[in-house]
Amino acid sequence: MTKVWHPLTCFQEKCDSRIALLLLNQPTPYNKPFLASLWRKVLFRASVDGGTNHLYNVSKDDPDAFLPDLITGDFDSIQDSVKQFYQEKGVEIVATPDQNYTDFTKAIMEVSKRTQDMQIDCIFVYGSFGGRLDHVFANINTLYEATQYTKSDVLHFSEDTVAFLLRSGKHKIVVDPGLCGEWCGLIPVGGPCHCVSTQGLKWNLDKGTLRFGELISTSNTLDSDVIDAVTVETDSPLLWVMAISVQKVYPI
Repeated sequence: MTKVWHPLTCFQEKCDSRIALLLLNQPTPYNKPFLASLWRKVLFRASVDGGTNHLYNVSKDDPDAFLPDLITGDFDSIQDSVKQFYQEKGVEIVATPDQNYTDFTKAIMEVSKRTQDMQIDCIFVYGSFGGRLDHVFANINTLYEATQYTKSDVLHFSEDTVAFLLRSGKHKIVVDPGLCGEWCGLIPVGGPCHCVSTQGLKWNLDKGTLRFGELISTSNTLDSDVIDAVTVETDSPLLWVMAISVQKVYPI
């Protein structure tokens, strides 16, 4: 059975997916027009620890329009005044002190509990990239862990990148030429992939092997003759990354 992905759905004018939004901490401020567009299209909104500081700062002129449904974390980076502000607004705040998991992984658990009856298709995670490299790898690792805690797809995104994990099997990735950027990649982060086949890329694979120390598919591009989808078949988990050009619509 082919798994169909719609990674750009929340950037389109008409969004047919049922989405939860999760805000992580990142070294740069959130882009308000970009965030505002997403905020209107999702069913559930949560921020994680220091990400709440960014949410507060970007919404100072209209804070009631950006009240999350949930704030979680071990609260080592959220400002006390920010936490108090949202407490007074009645936002649910849940401490997750267990250091055996990252704040992001624990947030996935908490969001999953609260959206069980919402039929959420995917959890879009904003603020995953940039800053400390060990944090970036921890965020990618959560993609591997996520299926233990949620049935929803989990996708990382920023203003210029979307990334998600392709499990073993066949996948169809629906693309929008008006929103896609110039590059994409297939990264065997968790271990070698011995049998990978693709259609719709400039440099396709035909039962090829991807592994660190040998070949990994970075700086690939979409085939200009392909209009709507890329297919990937893999025998092991594989990280798909692709450029998006929504910054043309929501300037940074």
